[in-house]
Amino acid sequence: MSDQLRHQLRPALAMEWYRLRTLRSTWLITGLCLASSVGLAFAVVMVHDGPFDADLARSVLNPGQPAPLAVLLGTLGVLAWGHDHRYGTIRPLLTLLPDRRVLALARTLVMTAYLLSVVLVCEAAAWIAGVLATGGGLARFASDGLVQRNGLGMVVFGLGIGWFGLALGVLLPSLPAAIATYVIYPAVVEPMVAMLVGQAHEEARLWLPFTSFGSLIGVDEGGPSPFVAAALFLGVMILLNVAGLARFRTRDV
Repeated sequence: MSDQLRHQLRPALAMEWYRLRTLRSTWLITGLCLASSVGLAFAVVMVHDGPFDADLARSVLNPGQPAPLAVLLGTLGVLAWGHDHRYGTIRPLLTLLPDRRVLALARTLVMTAYLLSVVLVCEAAAWIAGVLATGGGLARFASDGLVQRNGLGMVVFGLGIGWFGLALGVLLPSLPAAIATYVIYPAVVEPMVAMLVGQAHEEARLWLPFTSFGSLIGVDEGGPSPFVAAALFLGVMILLNVAGLARFRTRDV
């Protein structure tokens, strides 16, 4: 990184952090993330009618898909670029910060740090809520391998789907189109592709980005290892963001 770019990046990071924390949608979505994580943890414990075990601990950390936490983080990612395109604020922003590389890098770094912070706080809050709701009964499962795998899996999934929304926000300047694609692809398109690919080879479907999440948390047997599944999922999201930022540098706004 050149000295000039580094010099421009510092005020850009400060500006992006100020923008993010002054948007009402940021705090609304963050509050919903925390409320849904804690609420689902309590709900999972309340409806559980068996003994306190590792499966319950796993469910507290990962209540199933689509998890509201991941959906909300993806929406936050879409809005990071979507607000500017929808309300026309991208032009005055580029007047203040004409080097698009700096703006793109600053926004990506700030959003990544925020997404990771939110998902870690929400996972910790869900675990604390589950432990309290069971009177401390779940605490002894904190060292269980599959419980830790589910907790880490949700962190990877939350960050990755936030990056997915961030990429779509810059690839598709239309906010409704970005949100529609963000919802439809993992819910409809990839399951259809997985079904077709599975006809040729059962385990091949487990190598699709969102489907590989099952291998990461230990739901699906076969397919990539947990480490490879995480690298595959996050790698695809990073490539989408690289493609989006490359397009942002050359297109008219």
